[in-house]
Amino acid sequence: MFSKKAVVATLLATSLAFTGSVTSIQPAPVSAAAQTVNYQKELNTFAAHYAKIFRTLEEYNAKMEKAKTEKEAMKIYDQYFEYLDKALDNTAPVEKLNKEIQKMDENIYNSLVKIYNYELDFVYYQMGELSDDELAESLEYMLDYVDAQDALFKKAAASYKTKYKVTYSKDMLYLLDQEADVKQPQPQPQTNTYKVKKGDTLYSIAKKNKTTVKKLKELNKLKSDTIKVGQVLKLSNAVSVSTHTVKKGDTLYSIAKKAGTTVSQLKKINNLKSDRIYVGQKLKLKK
Repeated sequence: MFSKKAVVATLLATSLAFTGSVTSIQPAPVSAAAQTVNYQKELNTFAAHYAKIFRTLEEYNAKMEKAKTEKEAMKIYDQYFEYLDKALDNTAPVEKLNKEIQKMDENIYNSLVKIYNYELDFVYYQMGELSDDELAESLEYMLDYVDAQDALFKKAAASYKTKYKVTYSKDMLYLLDQEADVKQPQPQPQTNTYKVKKGDTLYSIAKKNKTTVKKLKELNKLKSDTIKVGQVLKLSNAVSVSTHTVKKGDTLYSIAKKAGTTVSQLKKINNLKSDRIYVGQKLKLKK
């Protein structure tokens, strides 16, 4: 069963004020270096907490996409939804961090709440309680809200980094959508032809170039599967295909909107069985 409880983002920074009768003992001064270490440690704690949540959600989405049956996909979705619900309740790792991190925490937590509420709407849609238009409106509202919170989070993170001279951990770079900047593979140039090498077959060439033996034979007017070393073959991918690599926060609706296409068209050309996508997935935008 899906939880239908209302979720309210009320994560606030807590402060403890201590009073006592002993006033003669003064705390030892803390060096600037020690303070920087503490600010760095708290930022790392914050980043690790939320990076784990988002990565786990992405893993569930990837599993749903690879599910072979609708029943299997729904079972994984139940696990995804349950995990998100519990993640929202687990505020302990970040609730006592400094006030500036609490501001960043509020941005991300509020975004997760909006995602959770959209998932509730998706469940209601599956149950027939919401129309296509109502679900699309809920999705658009969620995306706009998350984008706004993400912008505030990135601004606060930049300010924190400058003020306290800290560095971004791998988890923090991930939350800031900068993980791809660490190792960005160079795109391979697309070619229109392929020169047959020793050991090649039409099947191996077709597989490498994401086409079929039938298409290769038609394109090159081959009457049989026989090919020769040094022979130049035309490839079916001679016409370039525009693609999009899914990033954190992307949905089929947001991608389709930016690309000037539709969700149904994206699902059709990418052979998707559902609206589920995952970070790092490459989607064709048009044929």
